Amino acid sequence: MTTRREFLGAGFAALGLGLAAQTRGFMLPSPPPPSSCAHDPLLSLPHFPPSVSYAGMPFAPFFTGDDFVDAAAIPFHSSWNGTIPASGQEIDVAVVGGGLAGLTTAYLLRQRHPVLFDLRPRFGGNCLGERWMGTDYSLGSAYVITPDPGSFPHRLYRTLGLHLVKRTSVPPDPIELNGQIAQGFWSGANLTPAEQAAFAQYGVVVTDMAENQYPEIPLSSDPAAAAAVLALDTTDFQSDLVQRMGMPLPPLLAAALQAYFYSSFGAGIQEISAAAGWNFVAAEEYGRWVFPGGNAALARGLWQKLRHVELTSLPSNTPPMLRANCRVVDVRRDGQRFRVTWLDAAGAAQSLRARAVVMAGSKHVAKHVLHDIANLDAPKYAAMSRVNTSAYLVANVLLTAPVALDFYDIFLVHDSAFPMDPVASELQTRPADVLSGHYARQQNIPRSVLSLYWPLPWPSARFAIMMNDPYPTWATRIVPHVIDTLGMLGVPVSAVRQVRMSRWGHAMPIAQPYFIADGVPQELLRPFQQRVFFVNQDNWALPAVENTLEDARSVAATVNTLLG
Repeated sequence: MTTRREFLGAGFAALGLGLAAQTRGFMLPSPPPPSSCAHDPLLSLPHFPPSVSYAGMPFAPFFTGDDFVDAAAIPFHSSWNGTIPASGQEIDVAVVGGGLAGLTTAYLLRQRHPVLFDLRPRFGGNCLGERWMGTDYSLGSAYVITPDPGSFPHRLYRTLGLHLVKRTSVPPDPIELNGQIAQGFWSGANLTPAEQAAFAQYGVVVTDMAENQYPEIPLSSDPAAAAAVLALDTTDFQSDLVQRMGMPLPPLLAAALQAYFYSSFGAGIQEISAAAGWNFVAAEEYGRWVFPGGNAALARGLWQKLRHVELTSLPSNTPPMLRANCRVVDVRRDGQRFRVTWLDAAGAAQSLRARAVVMAGSKHVAKHVLHDIANLDAPKYAAMSRVNTSAYLVANVLLTAPVALDFYDIFLVHDSAFPMDPVASELQTRPADVLSGHYARQQNIPRSVLSLYWPLPWPSARFAIMMNDPYPTWATRIVPHVIDTLGMLGVPVSAVRQVRMSRWGHAMPIAQPYFIADGVPQELLRPFQQRVFFVNQDNWALPAVENTLEDARSVAATVNTLLG
């Protein structure tokens, strides 16, 4: 298989972040419309969704995403201690978690008719999406890196037909400064000669990392390449970048990078491993594939394949494969199998027995679900406790007017006073960037969707969006940012049909230094008691679709070998 490092090195001229020509293209046909199935990852909205008003702007009545109605309803802050019921079904594979990791794993194991559980009403995890008046948009995960030809992600996207509906976004991404789009930002326009030299040197460093030193994660089978990644992982991105540039970062360059890191990692340039940072920064120079609905299109394609298997291949009177609104609360060994216990939509406990289990949710969930794991496998439990996450808000603004500027992502820097650490971020919290939610739409419609991405990169942020009726607080806080964004893009405030906020309490695994160097991923990937496997972006603490897909491919192959 062609690796990303090999692919990126195949004739790349000096780009640097934002120095490439901007080229984009459409491919047809349009995706199929949403189905009426209740657990479809793509939800179809009415033309006039019901609204409530905050600061004079119409909002959806409550959060989507992590939409638990009160603090008491938030699951997995402790282990369940109810009575384990008798098993009612014997299966080959149970997959716990119906996000992208679980959907991909279940799809690759579809011939074994796996049972896929998700605690939410809809499958997709943070790859959920919505459709409003002909426009599909994402509630969270929004794009994939342009795949390497022949790679597993590339083959999967083609199998799902996503190559026919993708639109490619290539740098430079626009930058907002003082309420305006800053032309020539990445060339250091209107800055001092010393600052311009620093911007140019940054471009040289990015090019070198992309062409010659790209850090493969997961680790390459090449010992030298793997050793280079391990060495990079022992320092933070900011320190490594300054050392490579041989000069300090100009304040505006540091601010733009911080906005990117907050948006992409949920943590800053001084908190993210240099290995993880360069893995993202260098790869994105080659562009992104954007699907209608963002990565909800990927989740939906997998869900549709599994739904087809469920409807056409299951024996009569067999319980369904796809089980939304089912919160798995306990997984434990039961003889040569594992008993999986869940609470159904009515809160009643049920269980089944599986020959193998795939834990496809976050580690902060898995460590409360796997029975007595702290005692049965202390090294794995310790590794799970090394996974830290940050919270996130996404606000989709439904507009009855078009947006004239054709862009995918605008980073909202404002000025060089951008918050550069968790304390400043909490005091000055604000969205880091705005995406065109309609970017990959296949038809010209005089309406649009803007997606404001609001990372919350301080430790207690998840409590700020979960506790004490937070919805009115955050709705009121985002109104000025919506107004400023509309003003920048020349869209009247009167065009806002509704603002819809998605809340994600543990959205972003934080790729801290030494996570890989200390061997944490190897502990996380190691099966528990030989038959419980792990697929999730937090295996490598890297919020990347590609890592999730590769882990799913590897685990599915292992499960098939194990079960014979």
